[in-house]
Amino acid sequence: MTRIVRWSAIALIVTALFASLYLVMQQIERQGADDAPARLASQVASQLASGGAGGIPAGTDDSVDLAASDAAFFVVYDAADRPVSGTGRANGDLASIPPGVLDQARREGSNHVTWQTSDGRRFATVEQRAGDSVVLGGQSLAPTEKRIDQLGLLILVAWLSVLAIVAVAFLVERVTPAGGDAPRG
Repeated sequence: MTRIVRWSAIALIVTALFASLYLVMQQIERQGADDAPARLASQVASQLASGGAGGIPAGTDDSVDLAASDAAFFVVYDAADRPVSGTGRANGDLASIPPGVLDQARREGSNHVTWQTSDGRRFATVEQRAGDSVVLGGQSLAPTEKRIDQLGLLILVAWLSVLAIVAVAFLVERVTPAGGDAPRG
């Protein structure tokens, strides 16, 4: 009975370690997904603050179709939360963010949100206050979520491998005589 408790504790510790590894890895990946949107929102907000033309940085004349592209995009919202310029388009129009997201950015200076559209697409977004306006930088989470799934599968295989080793060690100890030496053949 003592052996079962000891080996069960080892299996539980191994499981907790691998679960923690997955959680840390998932959070690092998800937080990293905010990097490109944050840089883009900061760049556009700086241009707005310095009187740039409509907040559109040079070289971003192309629009990003949110239904088809994983590219980073931005949208500038005026004081009434209306989209006024940018590259992020949904159904041909500048993307509209859910109510409340922009309010938080206005209060705190910035905000980070995972935005899910009605059709299930998910985006990492960073909102940056720029005077009376708010700049939203965003990017699809599809590549990040795919990478998290792949890493999760690798961690699962590693966890199962370690548990198999623990199970084999338990079985070897169980068939080994209590005196210490294994039977010789």
